[in-house]
Amino acid sequence: MNYNIILYNEMKTIIQMTPNLQNHLRSQLLQYIDTKKDHPMIFGNLCVLHYSEFTEEFNPEIYRIAAAVELLVLSFDIIDDLQDQDTSNIWTTTPDLSMNAALAMIFILSNVILESNFKHKHHARNILDMYALDSINGQQLDLLNSCQSEESYLNMVSLKSGSLVTLSCLVGVVLAQGDIDIRVKEYSNLIGVIQQIENDISDVQSINGKNDLLNKKYSLPIIYIFEKQNDVSKHLEDYYQGLVTTMDIDFVKKELFFGGALHYAKAIRNMYRIKALEYVENVTMKEESKEYIKNLMK
Repeated sequence: MNYNIILYNEMKTIIQMTPNLQNHLRSQLLQYIDTKKDHPMIFGNLCVLHYSEFTEEFNPEIYRIAAAVELLVLSFDIIDDLQDQDTSNIWTTTPDLSMNAALAMIFILSNVILESNFKHKHHARNILDMYALDSINGQQLDLLNSCQSEESYLNMVSLKSGSLVTLSCLVGVVLAQGDIDIRVKEYSNLIGVIQQIENDISDVQSINGKNDLLNKKYSLPIIYIFEKQNDVSKHLEDYYQGLVTTMDIDFVKKELFFGGALHYAKAIRNMYRIKALEYVENVTMKEESKEYIKNLMK
């Protein structure tokens, strides 16, 4: 289940065939797309997979739609990196030009669905717009860094990350049958949450620019430490409030590994995984497709 090369070529074709693009901007967009060439295009693959499973007559135009979905995700990734300033991707070297390029991608891809021959393209376009806005709402909450409880944090992640996976799956389903499938809606959102929690677990253990502790951000393991109300949480609170300028990383990491914070985050992840698997098993589709979806939850 791998359409990466097809989607990569379609992404480039969309940009190459878009009229009225300034030459430097077109070249810049193609350069950004090149960064995706050797990476799994999960969102586009999910779009094609769900279209294929819910349609009786396959329309190869779905590859162009899935490529547009990948362009949307790429534009969001660029904007996210520019806002967080915690990566060294190619677009971070010229933030002003990169922001302009991301905006251009959003406008370009919005027309791809409407220019297709799909019967239900207007419904699919509404799905894309609705869940893209949900993801932006989630990003706003993340930037505010105000989600300091389990409930508020998981709600933010559901919006920010879950909405993009949901969008990818439901666009495929709607183009195939004209309506959403509630089971797909549920498990796709859960997949986004699972992947974000997995990223949180990984990020908090690595000491680099993306470490949430060093950046004074909140994630499930960090929220767990704060709620324990012990010496480590007091030290962390002082660091987050700027009362101390240096965090004792070894002191905090000991609490992460041996105080239950990572176990807690993994338990939440596993709970979401069990829920998602129940929905997946209730959908009629090829085992190959189910295995691809299940692998995204590991």
